[in-house]
Amino acid sequence: MRVLNFIIRNWPLKIGAVLLAVTLYGAMVVLQTSQQFPGTVAIEVLHQPADSSLIDPKLMPEVSRIRYLAAADVPISQSSFSASIDLGNATVSDTAYSWVKVKLVANDSRIQIMDYQPQQIRVTLDPIVQKQVGVRVVYGTPPAGLSPGLPTVTPSTVEVKGAASIVSKVAYAEARVQIDASGLDVSQDPSLVARDANDAVVDYVTFTPRTVHVDMQVGSQLRSETVPVHVITSGAPAAGYTITSVDVTPAVVSVLGQADALAQLKGKADTVAIAISGATSDVSTKVSLALPAGVTADLTGPITVVIHLQSPASTRSVTMGVVLGGTSSDRVYVLSAPSVIVTLGGATASLNALDTAALVANVSVAGLDVGTHTVSVGYSPPPGIRVLAISPVQITVTITNPASPPPPSPTP
Repeated sequence: MRVLNFIIRNWPLKIGAVLLAVTLYGAMVVLQTSQQFPGTVAIEVLHQPADSSLIDPKLMPEVSRIRYLAAADVPISQSSFSASIDLGNATVSDTAYSWVKVKLVANDSRIQIMDYQPQQIRVTLDPIVQKQVGVRVVYGTPPAGLSPGLPTVTPSTVEVKGAASIVSKVAYAEARVQIDASGLDVSQDPSLVARDANDAVVDYVTFTPRTVHVDMQVGSQLRSETVPVHVITSGAPAAGYTITSVDVTPAVVSVLGQADALAQLKGKADTVAIAISGATSDVSTKVSLALPAGVTADLTGPITVVIHLQSPASTRSVTMGVVLGGTSSDRVYVLSAPSVIVTLGGATASLNALDTAALVANVSVAGLDVGTHTVSVGYSPPPGIRVLAISPVQITVTITNPASPPPPSPTP
């Protein structure tokens, strides 16, 4: 009841106050001018996840068709407004997208924003990935009379990083160099440009390192030769092992250089030394060429080398004790020979590795009764070793019953 009395008490005055407020607001609106800003405002990206990238930032729209209220004496320019999107909760995926709200604020409190477009946009946040790509040296048409040699690039591969959907398109990194008309050899550090499989430029990626070093001979006396690849080794394999063959891929390479530089090759291209010290099995590796200064090769990757090792065959005679198998606890067994001589054959290294103290031959006496029997001697060698002979190959075994214990002495 008190509330009702409060509401109806002095109601003419209260209604008059409301009408006055409405009148004053209407007057303010009339005094201000409703306008549309003719320009656009760039959208600032806030709170983008560190492990993500906006796909093609150039496609980010700008805020336009901005309608606002402001007094006639309030200056309006592009700096009067700020637009932004918050990507803190956006999905990071190369297949999904997110809708985010576009926030437009007036940088002057005397400006009241009525409307603008767009008020939300669709964004795709790709995960950041990286991969290794090769470097390809590119140069224009060389000056007349000059022949550029094969370039040497350091490093030959680089890491490209960016949005997953963009990095997947990168096929190689282009390093463009300039050939001087003076014929000086190239020694430059060009920046890298990402290219796809169709040689088109791929934007929005970064390289590590951003530049490479390119050395390239330029001259009028350059010539090329095709020479075999010669494998260089260092050290020796384990005792008893020798190199039987070497597989090289590619077996020959094309080299380029001045005549005096090519003469240092002596008809072959040596590899960097391959260590085989103590090796007991085939050595497989990838190496580069050790070319003299002024000589380059038309290689796009390392040389694959497989060095085959083998131990030569030999024989070894070993004295082995004879062990009975299948004995019975109620019999006594006597052998005609406690040991035999076994001749083994196989790789020298394998024979040398045998622990002769642990080797025993075996004889089976299972099922034999009391008496004298001729039995065969056998031995099971480890893998890679074979039995050539056993001397004697047969021995005799005498089986008897154990002696009976004497009768007890009579009690006096």
